[in-house]
Amino acid sequence: MASSKGGNTTAHINTLHHRLYHALNLGFRVCDEKEKKWKCTDIEIQRHVVKSISAFLDCFSRATANNRLIKDSISDIAGALVFILGSKNRAVVGLAANVVIRLIRIVPPSILHSYSLDLVESLSPLLCCQQFDVSLPCAVALNAILVNVRETKEKEVWKILEDEKTVVSVVGNLQIFSEGSMSVEWFQEMALLLSTIMLKWPQSRYSVWNNPALMGVLESVSQKPDMGLTVATLKLYSSLALCGHGANELLDNGKPMLDMMISCMEESSSQNARIEGLKLAQRLATGNRECLKMINMCSESLVKATVRTMGKWFLSSGKLELDQMSLLVEACKLALITRWEGQHHIYFWKYRISEALLSLVVENFHSQSLDGYVSLEEEVLVAEKVLNANFLPSLRSYVWDIIGFLAAHCEEEFDSILRGDELCLNFLVTCACLSFSRSVQKGYQICQNDIISASHSESASRAVLMMICSPSKYISSRARVTLSFILEEGGEQNLNSLVNFLSYIPSSGGYILPNILQTTVCLVGFACYSSIPQYASFILRKQGLEILLSFCSWYQRNWENIGASSFAPSSQSITEKRICCWVCTEDWDNKDAFLLYALLALAELVNHSFFGQNHAEELSMKSGNLKDRLCTTLKEIRDGTYGSGPRWYAAHILSYFGYYGFEHKLGKRLMCAYEDEEYSDMRLLFASGNSASVNKVIIAVRCPMLLPPKEGAHSSSTISTEKSQRTVQEIRMSANVDILALVKLLEFAYSGYVEVESTTLKKLKPLAKHCKAKVLLQMLCRRRPKWGSSIPEIDIPLALTPKLIHFSDVILVPKETNVACFNCRMCSLTSPHAHSHRVILSSGCEYLRALFRSGMQESHLDRLNVPVSWLGLTKLVSWFYSDELPKPPSGCKWNNMDTEAKLDELQAYVEIYSLSEWWIMEELQNDCAHVILSCLESARELSIKTIELAASFSMWKLVEAAANHAAPIYHQLRDSGELDELDDELVNLIRTAAVQFSQQGG
Repeated sequence: MASSKGGNTTAHINTLHHRLYHALNLGFRVCDEKEKKWKCTDIEIQRHVVKSISAFLDCFSRATANNRLIKDSISDIAGALVFILGSKNRAVVGLAANVVIRLIRIVPPSILHSYSLDLVESLSPLLCCQQFDVSLPCAVALNAILVNVRETKEKEVWKILEDEKTVVSVVGNLQIFSEGSMSVEWFQEMALLLSTIMLKWPQSRYSVWNNPALMGVLESVSQKPDMGLTVATLKLYSSLALCGHGANELLDNGKPMLDMMISCMEESSSQNARIEGLKLAQRLATGNRECLKMINMCSESLVKATVRTMGKWFLSSGKLELDQMSLLVEACKLALITRWEGQHHIYFWKYRISEALLSLVVENFHSQSLDGYVSLEEEVLVAEKVLNANFLPSLRSYVWDIIGFLAAHCEEEFDSILRGDELCLNFLVTCACLSFSRSVQKGYQICQNDIISASHSESASRAVLMMICSPSKYISSRARVTLSFILEEGGEQNLNSLVNFLSYIPSSGGYILPNILQTTVCLVGFACYSSIPQYASFILRKQGLEILLSFCSWYQRNWENIGASSFAPSSQSITEKRICCWVCTEDWDNKDAFLLYALLALAELVNHSFFGQNHAEELSMKSGNLKDRLCTTLKEIRDGTYGSGPRWYAAHILSYFGYYGFEHKLGKRLMCAYEDEEYSDMRLLFASGNSASVNKVIIAVRCPMLLPPKEGAHSSSTISTEKSQRTVQEIRMSANVDILALVKLLEFAYSGYVEVESTTLKKLKPLAKHCKAKVLLQMLCRRRPKWGSSIPEIDIPLALTPKLIHFSDVILVPKETNVACFNCRMCSLTSPHAHSHRVILSSGCEYLRALFRSGMQESHLDRLNVPVSWLGLTKLVSWFYSDELPKPPSGCKWNNMDTEAKLDELQAYVEIYSLSEWWIMEELQNDCAHVILSCLESARELSIKTIELAASFSMWKLVEAAANHAAPIYHQLRDSGELDELDDELVNLIRTAAVQFSQQGG
């Protein structure tokens, strides 16, 4: 007779099935429409049914779960278990929960899916039970169900968890652990359940990371020697780190956590612990600022553990064990922190990252196997054999990305020979160049559906481009020489294919790329070829400048329709992508990557055109319609809303034509102050008799070398109530200082942008170097932008720091005087106030400019009363000094604020909105309106109070906009009586908006 599991015969299964239904029949009741449901409150019958189900399930495993008897019985079994768990009889529910666990382990999730909601609803309330044998199996069973919940059911499941206060119960259970009354296993299962909930439902994270008591418990638990507790704590930290606010909270008190994390990454730890440690580090590095915060606390130890994990592994029977592959993948993902700037790059080289990466490319690699005296030709032949072996193909993309980012962030003086890594680095460069060459040769044969091959092609190509653009002369030179050698055979033929493909895109008339991967490799290839002089000349003869310019213009017209451009393996799984509250700095090549690669190629061609031997090319570049079209397009990109990479390279190329820097709205405002001598307090006198009037506070921030030594020193700020008289300090400049060069330097200091004729260029360079104007000097010397550099800001907020506050000449006083814990670091005044500068205020506000010049009493006072709250004043001052209005709390912080706190935030913006109308500041008013309406979009319940507040200021446009946000919930507001507080006119306005909303299909 056929057997099922453990020797159980079909006859035995039939007997147990018969006994099961004999027990179940004791509790079946006929409900509405003659539907049969299991309902029995008798504890003994419940216990009998649970034991019968358990005995029946003993006959099966996951492999035999397709048996007809079990499939036909699932509905009745699940129904009985749901009712028994829901009855909350403590003598039975623990046994029932254990049976649910076994049921889940045997029956596939697809079969149990229909019963998941009922099971979640019955298990959740039992978690608050302090009885170990009840809460523990309930936690295990609930976690097993939640792991397999379908995405379509997640909203319903979360509603149950929220109603039953599941997170509160689990958090409470974890806090009890510190009392020593619960076992390690109990803590592990509770932590695992909470981790699963936070992974799937971002709404749950705030109540966890915002719980100081729980955070204290986790910190104390992490110090215990038990590895099971450590891994459970790591899982919880990892789930919390999916929230940006949570990650920052962890890092603010992060030394013990980071020590535990790195300790778990060591070779002596268990495989599971090492993987969890690597995952936590990855999540903490999701954003640039957070990554740097982590690196500043544990840079060397983190990198050391990462590199050693990547380089220390072994093959078993010629294959890599599955758990080792998982460990390597996580280590490679963490090594992608090389994409961010920071001191960790030094340690990657110190711990010989090149050797570790080569061990993932070359089977049985030993650094001694590389002969330092082989020729480049022999090295290429060896690299071909290595690539053909295709060792660990799933890791190859990570290898190229990591070495590419390391090359991009090298310092100019980097010398791999001194670091003892020359041979390994050279071979990696050769392998990457060879992989790039193969990608270009494939041309139309690149298969977008083959993800591994596609990611190899893209990541290798991008790595070569990063090497060529590396600030390190050694790496850049080595990459160019190697690539030039490899491309010798068939180089122009392959390049011709790239030219034809790239010229086809803008001429096709379409707005969708023919093949995203092929376009990426083509553009990167174009940039790499353009870096080699003989190919750059070939491209220029093939009208390469016009082709790239046409592509950039086409991209600008169609950028909304162009999809993602990255096929590199993601460092996060689908679950991990459910991050919240992260404000991440964009990667250079994530946003507008196609445009960036086109501009990189364009930069190489322009550089070759200006400094190449072909003067005909130089003349064609400097004259005619092409130059005008090129400059116009580049300015549009530089000043547009594109990614930092394209904007930087557009500005870099424009430096060849005499345009330096970035145009900012704040810079334009400050230039008006520079051109107006009314507020100048320092005059630079030249030997020729000419002079230039400047403002000390702006010079102190932007070009402090021009100030006399004593002016840069800190002194206490004293504000007098008496009328102040403006004094102008005169500074005589050396006769060696060129007037025009200094004027250009001042223009850049004020605005962040300047146009310089070639005749002034040579004189401006040494002046910029002496005054430590790094950004200007970089552009004047036409150095490539460093990969990942952010767009330089005009850092005027530094004027509000204690070091420079002595330049302050006016105090802003809010209408609010009762501010808790107000303490000024700048002066002894105890009432709320903000130090400021007339020149900054007047540059951003016509009203204040006129007031300060009016000659009336107000124009001489050192205090200015501003009719906004203290919170509103801080936001207003920030706008004056940065041209950006600070945003209210975002994400889960905003969602978990009470209504009163949200209204306080909104009120500040409404006050500024009203003030900006009085002070004639249209841009600021628009910014306020945008913030207010965004807040109402996420919290419509604030609409009524906002309408009331805006109406009190007679701001009818804002009232109307807020009424439109209240329209969808009009009936709810009316029935709750909230509209009774408003005037009839305002109620009619909301009613009209609701009718229009309804008519438009809302």
